[in-house]
Amino acid sequence: MDEVDKIIIHSLKQIGCKLETEDEGDDVPFGLQHFTPNLLVRAVSKCLQEINTTITVPKSLPENMAQRFTIATQLAEMCGSCGYRGDIGYQTFLYPNVVDVRRLFMFLIEHLPKELESATDRQRGEEKNDFILLIKDIKQKIATQMKAPWVPQYCRGVANRKAWGCSSQSIPFDPQVSLNIPGSYEGNNSQTQRNISSISYQIPNVFQQIAESDHDLISSVLHKNSIDVYNCKELSLEGMRLCLKESTNSSNNSRIMQTEPTVNASQQAIISKKIVKAFTPLEELTQEVESLKLQNDDILNKRQVASSKLNNLRQQQANTLAITEQLRKDMKIHERCCMVLENPDENLSKLKDLIEKTKERRQTLETQWKSHRQPALEKINELQTLRQAKNLQNIQELRTIIKQLETTLKGKISQHVQLGEELKKASSTSAPRKEYTRRIHEFICNIRKQRNDIYKILDDTRDLQKQLNSISAQLERQFNYTDDLLFQSAKHDLHAKQAYKFLASLHAACNEISELVSQTGHSTKEIRDLEIQIDRERMRNIATSLEQISSDIRSFETVIKSLQVEIKQMENEITTG
Repeated sequence: MDEVDKIIIHSLKQIGCKLETEDEGDDVPFGLQHFTPNLLVRAVSKCLQEINTTITVPKSLPENMAQRFTIATQLAEMCGSCGYRGDIGYQTFLYPNVVDVRRLFMFLIEHLPKELESATDRQRGEEKNDFILLIKDIKQKIATQMKAPWVPQYCRGVANRKAWGCSSQSIPFDPQVSLNIPGSYEGNNSQTQRNISSISYQIPNVFQQIAESDHDLISSVLHKNSIDVYNCKELSLEGMRLCLKESTNSSNNSRIMQTEPTVNASQQAIISKKIVKAFTPLEELTQEVESLKLQNDDILNKRQVASSKLNNLRQQQANTLAITEQLRKDMKIHERCCMVLENPDENLSKLKDLIEKTKERRQTLETQWKSHRQPALEKINELQTLRQAKNLQNIQELRTIIKQLETTLKGKISQHVQLGEELKKASSTSAPRKEYTRRIHEFICNIRKQRNDIYKILDDTRDLQKQLNSISAQLERQFNYTDDLLFQSAKHDLHAKQAYKFLASLHAACNEISELVSQTGHSTKEIRDLEIQIDRERMRNIATSLEQISSDIRSFETVIKSLQVEIKQMENEITTG
């Protein structure tokens, strides 16, 4: 079993379980008997997460006993849903024993997904670290998101809203109808591309167009895409119609040319060539495109000229507004000066009175400020002293924390060095992977041999049972036959009567012997079953589990007593209040 435990621990380390050994010395190897409830829950949750990545599994046990029981029962139910048929419950996780833990881990490791490792990892034999596990989780999440269907933004959250009792119509679909995308124009003409690039900076981008009118981005883009697809379909249909019209016109013209016999053969050839050239749909479309491009260039040039004129006019308007504001200020000052100069003596006396009043008001404000300034300065000084004291205290606390961290860092560095040395020793002394595979194959071969032996024993027992049944039936028939013969002859012969009595006693003794033999067989079978059950109970460490159960019961009793005391206090408060 030690080899099986080593294989289980090695496979748990390969999937990323952090197995922390207890303080039992360096000479004692880590095995399944060292698994605590917290470590067992962590390892089983990791295995279940690897088997089914969609489920959420609790990864640790809390301190509260009720929560511990609920989490243990949840894990037991998850293991049962995965297909585990053994005896499992909350006691398997809270009070573990080696036999149940070994069976559970053997089942979970057999059901782990068989993933192909890279050639470099096989050659080096490197175990999975946190970085590889993080990349694996990222890949799994991206794969699940890629497999999931795309849902628009205005449709997201509908299921959650319905689950919460809300209506799904509360998510608005508000697109920008006149959305303009500068980079969506197409054309082979370089002049049009230059003109579009010259005016593209003047057109606001998509985000600015949506922000100004408070519309939704995804709904606006979807609406614009659907409009473009519809316009492209309409253009293609219009082109088909134009081609059909031009083909009919060309056929009519050809018929008219055939009815004119007075034209020369050379002139007819030239005119037919010109007509063919004039009415080919591709050339007409190219001519229309060229004319539209020229018109577009003219319109863009006119737009640039108009925009430059508009900018000049706006600049002139800004300048005139600034000049008018300055003239208004100067005009107000001039009006006030004129009002003062109309009655200089009265206005000077009024200004002097205003100046004296402002001086008196200033003095009163200064006195008020002095009365308020002194306590404010004292409060500022107190706060500065408190701040300095707090800063000094924080600095001292930081220094102590830094010293503690330095000591812990030194300890961890030494521990890292020690673990590195132990890892080197373990890698040098541990058996390679081929040895583990060889041992696994040996275990499988032994199991197959045992299974074949069991089948042979079962076949032998069936054959013996058949033989016993046939022999017992044959003996019963012979006894009945002899019983009939002796009973008929015993009516007339005394010796036959005595022989009949001996036959009956012999039959009764044989029946008793057969019953005793069957009872001895049943008793030996029960003895063997009891011995196996005793061995199992010895391996389960019932004493330790009973101690743990009694400690849990005591903790429950203390919690119940504390709750009863709190209830009594609340009742007293309610009665007194």
